[in-house]
Amino acid sequence: MTAFALGSVEGPAGAYAAVIIDERAHALPGEPSMRAVLDAWDEWIERVERELDGGTLGAGIALAETTLAAALPEPRNLYMAGANYADHAREMRGLPADAPIEPSPHGPFFFLKPTTTVIGPGEPVLLAAGVKRLDWEIELAAVIGRSAHRVEPLDALECVAGYMILNDVSARDRFKRDPAPEPPMTFDWFAQKGWATSCPTGPWIVPSRFSSNPGALKMTLSVNGQVEQSSSTSQMIFDLVQQIAYLSAIVALAPGDVISTGTPAGVGAGKGRFLQAGDEMVAEIEGLGVLRNPVEASD
Repeated sequence: MTAFALGSVEGPAGAYAAVIIDERAHALPGEPSMRAVLDAWDEWIERVERELDGGTLGAGIALAETTLAAALPEPRNLYMAGANYADHAREMRGLPADAPIEPSPHGPFFFLKPTTTVIGPGEPVLLAAGVKRLDWEIELAAVIGRSAHRVEPLDALECVAGYMILNDVSARDRFKRDPAPEPPMTFDWFAQKGWATSCPTGPWIVPSRFSSNPGALKMTLSVNGQVEQSSSTSQMIFDLVQQIAYLSAIVALAPGDVISTGTPAGVGAGKGRFLQAGDEMVAEIEGLGVLRNPVEASD
């Protein structure tokens, strides 16, 4: 089977789904959106394989001559795992590298991120006025292609269509309210995580059949050529199977949902070093491509 990815290409009528292979983008018949492809994932993935085997996808367009949009421009939901990497937990708690990290008895911690925060490869992350502690967070994101409700762990990965890179850019100086009206309102996840352009994704979605071990992928993020995060998805406290089982016990997962699985050590908050206008972030996960995004000052 020939390995390929699926991306979204900007067109005159909006972004359309395309097969990405050999540095070329081949539009799918009818130019459906990525959401439409995910809504009929099994049918589309089989059709793509037939088209590739039969050589009927056409010549395509060189990637250098296209503009890639976010791989999934309009996700249904963005489920974001927090505090889910052992090395990151040690970093933020000031613990030794060999300190054990016990999983929470409550399961993984999730928050929701607005889907309108999503941007694509090369699009700028806008640094809002007054924000001085803008941080990077490389994450492995799983894109759901089959409905899943109360799924058993053994079957959890069957609902995953594919994987992509996600950068959960965070405004750390918006996280804590002091004074807060009441203790439960001290921490503001929405202001820290939910602002426009805070969710670079892409550059494409690699079908799960070509990335069979999401729990052992190398991941790096650099800023202006300096490596800041270098880790592996093996550092997850709750792996993707556990995350899917946890979420699907609460709400039915649907095609077009995205589960972002947390970030490893190396964030700016652990170093006292943050993003500025003019910086460029480059995020890479083994087998999933490279996601580049500049930082620009907001108007």
